[in-house]
Amino acid sequence: MRILILVHSLTGGGAERVAALWANGFAGRGYEVAMVLSCGENSPVTYKVADGIKIYRLHSWLANKLYRRLGIDSWYVWHLRRIVKDFLPDVIIGVLEPWSHWARKATQGMNIPIVNTEHNSFERPTDAPMKKEHREMKWEWNKLYDHVTILTQADLEFTTEYRGKVTVLPNPLAFQPAERVPEKENIILAAGRMDAWHYKGFDLLIKAWGKVAKNHPDWKLQIAGRNQNNAQQYLQSLADEAGLDHQLEFIGHQEDMLPIYQRSSIFILSSRYEGFGMVLIEAMSQGSAPIAYDYKGRQREIITSEAEGLVCPVNDVDALAAAIERMITDDKFRMTVQAGAIERSKYYSVENTMNRWEEIFNKLQLK
Repeated sequence: MRILILVHSLTGGGAERVAALWANGFAGRGYEVAMVLSCGENSPVTYKVADGIKIYRLHSWLANKLYRRLGIDSWYVWHLRRIVKDFLPDVIIGVLEPWSHWARKATQGMNIPIVNTEHNSFERPTDAPMKKEHREMKWEWNKLYDHVTILTQADLEFTTEYRGKVTVLPNPLAFQPAERVPEKENIILAAGRMDAWHYKGFDLLIKAWGKVAKNHPDWKLQIAGRNQNNAQQYLQSLADEAGLDHQLEFIGHQEDMLPIYQRSSIFILSSRYEGFGMVLIEAMSQGSAPIAYDYKGRQREIITSEAEGLVCPVNDVDALAAAIERMITDDKFRMTVQAGAIERSKYYSVENTMNRWEEIFNKLQLK
């Protein structure tokens, strides 16, 4: 069977990383795989794909400008149809819109199933409303595809109009779970883009850490992520107000997070809203005891019991501070959680993800 995956790039981003993991997983099971990228030839590939996966580049500076400003997508559709005729896929997987939208237009009359994959949640808090065009994509465009994947059970309630062709498909784990809990340091870790600090809740995390840090002078909080738009300066000012001194460290963008997860005793997902949380399962796979704000049940689907981690109500600084205090002071509990987190992370292995994809292919009567 031939699988064509459509994604913007293999350079950065959570959905792009997922696309690479899927491609490698499909190739490992003997499928013929090709990927279409809309980035230019000079865009580097940081998410490596297996030998034998064919890469097509679909890029035009002018077409991109016209699409973004005027909504003209005919150039992309025409070139995508040429690629489809060349590769002759049995199924097309779109990663982030408008890929599936373009694929539907490009394959008219060709009878090729299209699977659209959703990579964020179907609801937002009132202070971060979903854009009108994104609502149209989720509630109208998804009706037109042969199948749709969503990240969590919590999002199922929003897919009633096309429920019969929806599968819950959590993101796959990028790392091999540790065989045992690695040797840890007194480090609390968080990760995410600095310019998205409000969405990632880094301000809430700093305030929570400020409430308990003085009780634990041998512990420090590290935040990994690229500093953009002077966001780190603002977060540093919050840290100064909290009197954190040397107990908060911004470690910048990290190409390889694996050793950082391995040495971190605790990982915190402080997002005000989150569709899933790939960094959460990555940290768990390396024995970091997780603490997470739970956005309407989505993170509770990952951390299913206290043996796997602690969840807190979103925006509750006091609850987050209490969870950090408990995780630091109760050594036995923390070590139990670290082992339980590794075990739970195995649910998200690429192997299990491939099994879920093959169930989707069976629903589409492919093989």
